[in-house]
Amino acid sequence: MMDGYLNKLDLPPAKLADLHAIHVTGTKGKGSTCAMVDSILRSCGYKTGLFTSPHLIDVRERIRIAGEKVDEERFLRVLFETYELLSDNGDDSLGEDSGKPAYFRFLTLLAFRIFLQVQVDVAILEVGLGGRLDATNCVREPVVCGVSMLGFDHMNVLGYTLPEIAREKAGIFKKGSPALTVGQRADAMQTLEAVAREKEVPLEEVVPLDLYSREAGVYGSSPIRLGLAGAHQVENAALAVQLAAVWEGRYGRTLAGKEAGAVARAKQVLEERVLPEAYVAGLERVRWPGRAEIFQDDEAAGLTFFVDGAHTPESIGACARWFSAASADRGEVTRESPRESDNGNGNGGTDRVVIFNCMEERDPESLLEPLRKELLRPGDEQAWPSEIIFTPTTSSYTKLSTPNAAVDTAWQGNLLSVWQRLVVGGGNGARASTAAGGGSLDPATTSHCRLPTSVVSPSLAETLQRVRSRAKSFGTGKRLHVLVTGSLYLVGDVLSALNRAI
Repeated sequence: MMDGYLNKLDLPPAKLADLHAIHVTGTKGKGSTCAMVDSILRSCGYKTGLFTSPHLIDVRERIRIAGEKVDEERFLRVLFETYELLSDNGDDSLGEDSGKPAYFRFLTLLAFRIFLQVQVDVAILEVGLGGRLDATNCVREPVVCGVSMLGFDHMNVLGYTLPEIAREKAGIFKKGSPALTVGQRADAMQTLEAVAREKEVPLEEVVPLDLYSREAGVYGSSPIRLGLAGAHQVENAALAVQLAAVWEGRYGRTLAGKEAGAVARAKQVLEERVLPEAYVAGLERVRWPGRAEIFQDDEAAGLTFFVDGAHTPESIGACARWFSAASADRGEVTRESPRESDNGNGNGGTDRVVIFNCMEERDPESLLEPLRKELLRPGDEQAWPSEIIFTPTTSSYTKLSTPNAAVDTAWQGNLLSVWQRLVVGGGNGARASTAAGGGSLDPATTSHCRLPTSVVSPSLAETLQRVRSRAKSFGTGKRLHVLVTGSLYLVGDVLSALNRAI
């Protein structure tokens, strides 16, 4: 489906082969895996190109060179050049690809041209949607392919069973290019294996990270502190390690000045089960904004944001577990009122709030149920969040609106209703209230109550003001931990509103 555009841009398969690509698909963790591969190979001294989606604030986040967003001058120059080259001007040679490419296809083509211009050693490509029909799948000779954890997402496009989804994801497999996968559910693994046999692709399940030793000392006695938080990232790291090693073993050995190191590191990982220190450094230094990210607020002392763009049932569950553990590590959680917990001085303890939104094409129940299950554990009421705020975003992939403007909150009202039904059905008996259209959002209304309160906020600006006011009302020593999740668009808008660098 990309052939016509590639021809018009003079990007034949042989030229795309110069990308020496690592191609990664999956349902959850594929972006994190790509970020880790990028960090590992940069640590080994390679010039990397990284193509991912979506972006959080700036579209240039999708195209990174040596770990940095492509510079604005190059991005704009190549963008306009590409646009002009793809101008139709009555040319019928494109066939079904006549006219301008859709947004994601255009950015994919843009990334290819930029990576080739700057002559990256390796292009790490994250699939946008599925695999078989994805725009990135025009790369016909990847050095190695990877499959992160599979699950249910975009089912109207990819299929309603895990084997159907697995077959679409395995569409990136190419004869002559080895493929690696994390452990999958049995029926999904069987499908991946069947596609691999059909295409004559060697497929292997990656070795767990804890089975590796270190160059200096035993892994178990000197644990790696992954730059990306969350227990689920260990599995992504295992995939990243082997993707990098297979790439080095197949292609890195051909680069002048790097061949000896590439051969040695590939052997350590693939044959000796030893993690080279350059790999460890890459895993520990990796940063992936908006994914399991923790930072202090600049305005309200004691306010800490925990942001993660989880948007599938599995990733929401993993995010909630990460938040629970990370919040507990940063201080004891208490839900009592000031009068009950600290003699009216507002001192000591930690409160929790959740800010949530998801895109309207997603099933809210499938996302909110794992959130409820993980955050509202019976017998652990003191660790429950005191409130969940359903808030609209200021941007999405379909529209932009004036920052901080109040918008239609009908969808957020639906989310609140689903949450309330799930919480009541789960036996937790949470109260729900709605404040929309600029109504008062007074956090004091729930400070005495152990049961979480749910509200609809009229705007993201008011949501952030709400949690800041709440944190500022606390006395010295009391903390507010805020989880932001459900949508990468929500996370991006929050990071933008808080002036966080990406």
